[in-house]
Amino acid sequence: MKGSTSLDPSEWISGLLQTCVADGATAFDLACGSGRHSVLCRDLKFKVTAFDRNSDLKVNFENLGIPFECVDLESGVWPLTGKKTDVVIVSNYLYRPRLLEIFSLVANDGFLIYETFGIGNQRYGKPSNPDYLLEPGELVELLPSGFKILDEFFGETINPSPAIRARLFARRDGSL
Repeated sequence: MKGSTSLDPSEWISGLLQTCVADGATAFDLACGSGRHSVLCRDLKFKVTAFDRNSDLKVNFENLGIPFECVDLESGVWPLTGKKTDVVIVSNYLYRPRLLEIFSLVANDGFLIYETFGIGNQRYGKPSNPDYLLEPGELVELLPSGFKILDEFFGETINPSPAIRARLFARRDGSL
């Protein structure tokens, strides 16, 4: 069996997106990089928008038929104020000062899918800076009320390569 690569969608995220599919559902892929999760969303018939600060990616996304917005999630005024979507995907990205704004993007009855590196990843290589590594339970502690945690994980993974991962899958309760 061939192993996955960092260019493939995360198996965990892929599995979760299958459960979130609904006609006309929207998704934001934040700090999307090459767009591996954006492409998956498009293929699953989500109305996905990819966001990244690298403006050079725009042409790639135009060729993929995926709307792309060049935004810097880390500086100045929050560029996504007032926006909401059914699914927010964050993969391999962490900027703690904006976590609450990221959570606020999830619409009522929408989903948050967050997967990044955790403290202890230093033994496997990059990232190794604690500024980019989550502590166990950190996302759960910061998650505002009104979210139901559907899945949470912190620990060692082997695909696409050995790493310490932090994962959170949550749904915003639309009745609140």
